[in-house]
Amino acid sequence: MTIQKRHALRSALMILALIWAAAAADIHAQERIRIGISTASLGFLPTVVAERKGFYAKYGLMPEHVQIACAIATNALLSDDLDYAVCTGPGISGAIKGLPIKLVMTTQDKLGYLLLVKPNVQKLVDLRGKTIGISTFGSQAYLTTVTLFRRSGMEPGKDVNLMPAGDNSARLAAMDAGKIDAAILSSPFDIFGAKKGYKVLLWSRDHVPLTQNVIVVTDKKLKQSPEQVKRTIKGSIEALKFIREHQEESIGIAAKWLKLDSATARAAFENYLPCYSADGSLPDQALKDLIQYELDRSSLKKEIPLSQVASRDLLQQAQRELSLK
Repeated sequence: MTIQKRHALRSALMILALIWAAAAADIHAQERIRIGISTASLGFLPTVVAERKGFYAKYGLMPEHVQIACAIATNALLSDDLDYAVCTGPGISGAIKGLPIKLVMTTQDKLGYLLLVKPNVQKLVDLRGKTIGISTFGSQAYLTTVTLFRRSGMEPGKDVNLMPAGDNSARLAAMDAGKIDAAILSSPFDIFGAKKGYKVLLWSRDHVPLTQNVIVVTDKKLKQSPEQVKRTIKGSIEALKFIREHQEESIGIAAKWLKLDSATARAAFENYLPCYSADGSLPDQALKDLIQYELDRSSLKKEIPLSQVASRDLLQQAQRELSLK
């Protein structure tokens, strides 16, 4: 080997070593974050897309999704077992009660629930005296169901019965077994239900103007790691943009994640698309509605300042830096 070739080889090896070192440093620079979601559902697609398309990695984050019931996600946040929870009902409830948590953005600003019923049910009042399957008491599905029936003049617990029946699959199975007469579900379970002879009586987004999924963090996280929170918000917003602009690829991600065939994933995605937030915004009115619904549910009568339940400064900064505001 000539001297020139040896020098060239040495130089090439040095360059490869530098590239490897830079890559290794970049890997170590990634911050691990744990994101809690209650179930595998299209309602939680935005943060999954942010993970799988590298939007979180772009901002130096290494995410891990953890499936955890909304009812205990707040405790997991407070014990540092989670960094973020995509969970509205317990989040707003906890903040109202004075827990040190805040809503920082929304990924879904319209409700994606549907009410699945048997063929003979023509209107909501036909369910008087019947049992409706929900996920758990205190969940967003529960809050939505309570609101729907109250608006039709029926009081849950008196005129209709609400029964916690597990996740979407378990609720559909409970209908099949005759344990419940109807169920509040999410797509694609309208599609699965139709194959069994059931039908969609209504879509909740047409009746209850309520934000469904928000990202919740602790006050401690906001104080100690504001830049991480802002980067998480940015990655989530970019995922929301991607979902709208790259629908076919988003459907592919959903199909693979939820183990659905392409046709079912596409139909379910089309049902959900109008529900996703465009830019993560949490307007005053949306927060006031969430607070009021929670106060009505708990029979509390007091004024709750928006600053007690939400922290929007980092969201606004992220939107400006992404040229959205």
